[in-house]
Amino acid sequence: MAKIGDRIRFLNSTGGGVITKIEGKTAYVEDDDGFETPYLLKDLVVVLPAGHEAAVKGSNIMFDQKAFDAGRKSEEPVKEKKDIPAAVETPDLPPEETPHGDTPNLILAFEPNDVKRLSSTKFAAVLVNDSNFYLDFSFLRRSSDERGWTLIYSGSVNPNELIDMAVLTHETLPEYEKIAFQCIAYKKDKAFSLMPPVSVVRKLDLTKFHKFHCFRESKYFDNPVLEFPLVSGGLEVKPLEVDAGRLRETMTEGPSDRDLKKELAKKYNVDSGRKAPKPVENNSPYKKLPLIEVDLHIGELTDTTAGMEPKDMLELQLSVVRKTMAAHSRRQGQKIVFIHGKGEGVLRKAVLELLKKEYPKATLQDASFREYGFGATLVTI
Repeated sequence: MAKIGDRIRFLNSTGGGVITKIEGKTAYVEDDDGFETPYLLKDLVVVLPAGHEAAVKGSNIMFDQKAFDAGRKSEEPVKEKKDIPAAVETPDLPPEETPHGDTPNLILAFEPNDVKRLSSTKFAAVLVNDSNFYLDFSFLRRSSDERGWTLIYSGSVNPNELIDMAVLTHETLPEYEKIAFQCIAYKKDKAFSLMPPVSVVRKLDLTKFHKFHCFRESKYFDNPVLEFPLVSGGLEVKPLEVDAGRLRETMTEGPSDRDLKKELAKKYNVDSGRKAPKPVENNSPYKKLPLIEVDLHIGELTDTTAGMEPKDMLELQLSVVRKTMAAHSRRQGQKIVFIHGKGEGVLRKAVLELLKKEYPKATLQDASFREYGFGATLVTI
């Protein structure tokens, strides 16, 4: 930066002089004839700092580098050297173990982006490693040609951690009807008991992805999720399977088989257990009736809500309640579950008001929390 006393030359024209005064961005330059003229500082070039004489005497000084360096060197502040502390390496701490973690619990969970829009939202497939073991694993789905498996995700997960494996949309959801999970478990830098390799094949019930009451609170997530246990207490969780052939064989058992059982019962002391209760006639009011579920979510009642106002949707939902109650009002002891969802509570309040007003003798209570969470009401006629 130029200062008073500097000898300068003009950047865009010939000539030069000495700066006598500086006001803002303007400098007043006195030429060799004694005339003072204002110029912009940006149009001036310092050729000899104030207080220095040119190393070479003459009238055509363009730039004296030595004098310029000497004049500017004294202006540069001396920077103090600061000791920079060396980076301290923090050792990797061992993972924190839980008392129950030596018997692994592995869960495949599906977390919706928006649980209130199950018909259009995406789902994150998450592996929950509730154990003290590291896992090397692979997540697979059945190939479309049913001749093999397609790898979706493979990797490692630390003890007591969750890991995202895939994102499912409603378009890709049918591809995950049959999935497989394989893993081996181990610990690092310490002795541990060997765990058998895990290989689980599971058929998923895809209809649950469309039912709000199937998504429940979990200790592993902040939002409701759909969980499929893979390993519990160190053992593979196997879904209940019914042998259709054996069931058919039992149902079609011939008279000769029944006669043989009677003969054996006479010959040997066979405990036949309780006597079968006397059959109840179909029209008896004391007959045990099956539970009826009615899903009041608007997506279950109509194909489209285009053109419908919120009050129209509510009227449609309440009309379903009325029709259901009217159809079963004479069936004493009939239990009906109305699934209205948790939401803001508008539908639940309207349903309760309708039932209390039109069916005061019916018993009302919250449906099973385990099955429906806070989103259903049980009515007993």
